[in-house]
Amino acid sequence: MDKITFKGGSLDEAIDGAAKVLGISKDEMGHRVLDEGKSAMLGIIGGKETEIEAWKKVPLDEEARDMMQEMLNKMHLLAVAEAKIGEQGEVLVEVKGEDLGQIIGKDGATLTSLQIVISTALSRRHACRVRVYVDAGGYKEKQAQAIERIANSAAKDVESTGEEKFLPPMSPAERRIVHMALRDNPNVTTHSEGEGKERRLVISPKK
Repeated sequence: MDKITFKGGSLDEAIDGAAKVLGISKDEMGHRVLDEGKSAMLGIIGGKETEIEAWKKVPLDEEARDMMQEMLNKMHLLAVAEAKIGEQGEVLVEVKGEDLGQIIGKDGATLTSLQIVISTALSRRHACRVRVYVDAGGYKEKQAQAIERIANSAAKDVESTGEEKFLPPMSPAERRIVHMALRDNPNVTTHSEGEGKERRLVISPKK
C-alpha cells in the first residue's frame, strides 16, 4: 500500500492536502496522525504543523490478501494468497500452492500465528476489531469436518447411554465447532469444564 506523509496547519488541512496529492476524496483515504503539532504563541512563535501518514483505502479482503502474500514472499514459499469477505463480515484468507506443510505448521500452529498477525494489523489500522481466518489447502475445513464427526458420534453415544461424555482437550475454536455442530440437537447439550489447555467440552443428555 503506497503511503505519503503530509503536513498542514491543522489536522483538517493536512487531510485535505494529502487527499489532493493522492488524487482521491477524503472518504477514500485512510490516515493516522504522526505528530499533532502545536499552535504558535501569539500566532507567530513556536508553532508546529500537524503531520499525518495517508494512503488510499482498499477493501479489507485485498488488504488481508496483500499482507498474506507479502509474508509468504518473505518466507520464500511458493504459494499464492486469495481472500474474500465472509457472510458475517469476516475476512477469509486461503493459501494455495506449494510448501503448504510449512505454512500450516504442527497442528495448524503457523496458520494460527499468521491469522493473529493479520487480524491484529488490520484491527490497529482500522481502529476496530477485524476478524480474519487463514486456511491453507483446505486444512482447517478438513479439521472442522473431522471435529464435527467426533461431536456427532459422541452425541449418539450420549443419546444411547444417557450418560455425559467428555471430549479431549480442544482449542476455543475447536470447542466452538462442537457447540455449533450440536446446537440444534434436541437430545443433548454442551458445556465446557476445566482451565487453560485442560479445558474440555462435555456433552450431556438434555433433561
